[in-house]
Amino acid sequence: MARRSRLKLPSDVTRQLGLQPGERPLAWAVGTDGSWYVGTDRALHVPNDDGWRRLGWETVERAEWHRDTEQLAVVEVAGFGEPERRTEVSIDDPGQLLELVRERVTKSVVVTVYAPVQGRRGLSVVGRRAPAGDGPVSWSWVLAEGLDPRDPLVEEVAARTLREAQAELAGL
Repeated sequence: MARRSRLKLPSDVTRQLGLQPGERPLAWAVGTDGSWYVGTDRALHVPNDDGWRRLGWETVERAEWHRDTEQLAVVEVAGFGEPERRTEVSIDDPGQLLELVRERVTKSVVVTVYAPVQGRRGLSVVGRRAPAGDGPVSWSWVLAEGLDPRDPLVEEVAARTLREAQAELAGL
């Protein structure tokens, strides 16, 4: 399969995004429905019914590319015990957008602390900060499959691990 040349981001799309002062588009892709998905130095912009939805990099847990279905799934950070929000889009070629999403999401992580709960199953507390680096740290939890966030033991380990992560971050 021949590699397509890099598409130019149309100026009308850039205007519609409502970028913050100094925010710059870095990578983009076109969905199979013709919608544009734009990654900037600060956020991922995805189309929605009202125009655009802005996902700051610190609010994205991970991105998954499913080559067989040509689906890009963006999973957002969820609060403790809350379900993850997934945005799935069909894109022929995610190209540099997928690379940017992975790089920026990884870069937003400032601390990760793991704690076992039951045998090999455990949880991680992840602290993230916006790319500008001057905002507050947001905290999220990643629980191993099968752990119930309502279980008192899980709640206790999650609270303790959060305190450890906060202390570790304060010591940096």
